[in-house]
Amino acid sequence: MFILVALLCLLISNSCSTSSVDTFTPSSPTIQLSRLAVDGQSGTVFVGAVNHVYQLDNNLTLVVDVSTGPVQDDINCVSFNATGHLNCNPLQTSLTDNYNQVTVTGAREGSVRTVS
Repeated sequence: MFILVALLCLLISNSCSTSSVDTFTPSSPTIQLSRLAVDGQSGTVFVGAVNHVYQLDNNLTLVVDVSTGPVQDDINCVSFNATGHLNCNPLQTSLTDNYNQVTVTGAREGSVRTVS
């Protein structure tokens, strides 16, 4: 967590003092943070995590928490129906964590893309 705060400090501000460093702590200590991106114009911070994508303001205050999992899934089933649901035997699926691998800011302020 300290590395995330230190990196954000360097990306957002040219001068950081240990007495005035903003921090962000997920709602649960078991949530694993994985990737981040900073919008250079607004200072908005996007953090990818296991089962979550967070949007923070430039003071690292939580703006949005999007839950992306766990979801019912089967790694052996890749077929989707017209409504976007898996065409798999529900008895073969299990709750699976969603690992947000890449988080980048989009062309519009406040937009983000993730690959999981």
